[in-house]
Amino acid sequence: MDAKLLAFLKDGKYRIKTLELLYKKPRLSSELATLLNINRASMSRILSDLKKKDLVESTSDGTRTVVYTITEKGKKCLEELK
Repeated sequence: MDAKLLAFLKDGKYRIKTLELLYKKPRLSSELATLLNINRASMSRILSDLKKKDLVESTSDGTRTVVYTITEKGKKCLEELK
């Protein structure tokens, strides 16, 4: 696994925790923010960063509801960190 990517994950306070929550089941951004006790803007930024690195993906059913899921790459990163 890419050492820079693992360092990126360790560098952020909530990045690994977010991946761990998404590993259990897909979730809404607001749900993640509540579980991690952070504001929605911060959660949105974290998810955006993780999405740019292809660690999470988002799906929408045509409404404003966006569900986030962990990618295979994200799962492999979590395994590397354990």
